[in-house]
Order: sequence, then structure tokens, then C-alpha cells
Amino acid sequence: MRPLIDRTGHDFETEALVVRTDFSDDEGWQVVVEQLAESCAEYERHTHAVDDRAFGGASPEEVVLSTLLGDSRLEVVFLADAASMRGEHALLAVSTRDEELDEDDEELGCEFRLLPALVNEMHVNLAIGHLDFWEYAHAAAQDPQHILRT
Repeated sequence: MRPLIDRTGHDFETEALVVRTDFSDDEGWQVVVEQLAESCAEYERHTHAVDDRAFGGASPEEVVLSTLLGDSRLEVVFLADAASMRGEHALLAVSTRDEELDEDDEELGCEFRLLPALVNEMHVNLAIGHLDFWEYAHAAAQDPQHILRT
């Protein structure tokens, strides 16, 4: 079992949770961290980045379980896996909710990729109930590589 992700001292509404699960490329991870922190004219970006080797090779399900044990209110967790360490450094967004899905949502599944610059915006919109996970998943599905870019 993976360790609990302690969210004590982290703001639920504004701090997106990003968990590193691949430790093969420290330079790639630094690029991800830099992209997560890039300034935005509309709002400040805040990220709770978990860089703990105990999550090396963790599956999305394992990370979700550790996340929910630490803060059951979170709607999404972002994974920096092996695919995130190269190319556009797209992170894996994983829904923490196991709920009845309509047929369209079921086809999308409970995960998709997005650029690091969009992590905070998505997290905040989910935290305040402005949008839901599947609205973002539908948008990502429109991209040829199924990556949310805007």
C-alpha cells in the first residue's frame, strides 16, 4: 500500500495535487515543475507537488486511494508518469470519483492528459463546482492526441 498523501496546510480550493510516479528523468520532472509554476495573467497558480519515491511506479488507482485517504474532497489528482517526462510533458488527470456515468462519459473513461499550464485552472473549477471532470475529458477527446491544450 502507498502512503497517505497528507494535505494538511494545503488549500483545498486553490492547490492542485500533482503526484510524481516516474523517477527515471529528473530533468523532465524539473520541466514539469517549472511549467506548473509559470505565471498566468488571470490568477496565481498553486500546486501541491508530491515528489516521494514511495509513489514510484504507482498506478492511478493507488494514487487515488492515497489521495482520498488524505483529502476525500478532491475531485481530481494529476500524475507525472513516464509519459509526462517527455514531449509536451502532459500530465495524467485522474478522476477520484467512482460514480454512475452516462454512456458518453463511460466511453471517455476516468483519465486523460493535459498540459501542466491547465492543471490549476481545472482543479479550481472542479473544487468550486463550476465544471465537472467529464467536461474537461470531452474537450481532451477532441484533440488528435487526446491532450487538453486550452
